[in-house]
Amino acid sequence: MILEFNINENTFQNTGENILDAWKKEQNKVFILKSDKTGDDIRNFYEFFCKSFGKIYELAEDVRKGDRDNQRTNEKWMEVRFDPSFKDAYRHSSSEQPLHTDGSYIPNFPNATLMCCVANSKRGGETIFLDVNDLVECLKQDDVKLLNDLLSEDFVHERSGDKRTEKIIHQLEKNKYLINFNYYCISKTNNPKKLSMAKKFFDYLCNSDKIKKKIKSVKLTPGDAVTWKDRELLHGRNSFIASESSERFLWKCAVNLGK
Repeated sequence: MILEFNINENTFQNTGENILDAWKKEQNKVFILKSDKTGDDIRNFYEFFCKSFGKIYELAEDVRKGDRDNQRTNEKWMEVRFDPSFKDAYRHSSSEQPLHTDGSYIPNFPNATLMCCVANSKRGGETIFLDVNDLVECLKQDDVKLLNDLLSEDFVHERSGDKRTEKIIHQLEKNKYLINFNYYCISKTNNPKKLSMAKKFFDYLCNSDKIKKKIKSVKLTPGDAVTWKDRELLHGRNSFIASESSERFLWKCAVNLGK
């Protein structure tokens, strides 16, 4: 599920081609990129590298711009940075971030997300991943009715002026599924039955011991980046301990691989 690549300016093209080849294989979902870049150089480094295998889209958001309906900046990169002055924003908190997909509310969201690490906390702060296939197998054992509901009902997600309507779990073929879910972007326009269903699913993701055993974690260090198949995984973050602003600091962008 998780692959690792070492990259530098002299091998951008070859490494990009290797990533694209690996991307085509079903079992490969998460791609860790290792470099020696740090600080202010890291965004430019990974933005230039992305040209060898994909395209970054201008879908960044910033809590400074306003409430959840008005945070789009039309820029490529956004901060995932510890800053306790921003309340009620997972992007800036040290708390555990629940499992979700990034493109839940954006129609035609690119097929991947990329995050590169400026700094990380010494304790905690791992990015976590759950394969949708593992999720489906857990639901088959624990709650078939909920699984069938998620496969059959369309849900509205919305935020920042965007709205997307589709099933939370979508079956393409036997043993091939896609997922689209962020509990905090589930629209209140969904009927009470669907809102209850979404809450039940969210609680299951947070509390199931089976789910916790299936989660994979990645601890980024400065210079690292990670990219993943947004429609084939849920991702989140472990809580971490931090005492100073920016003690954990990642840059994040949406990217289409192979496009």
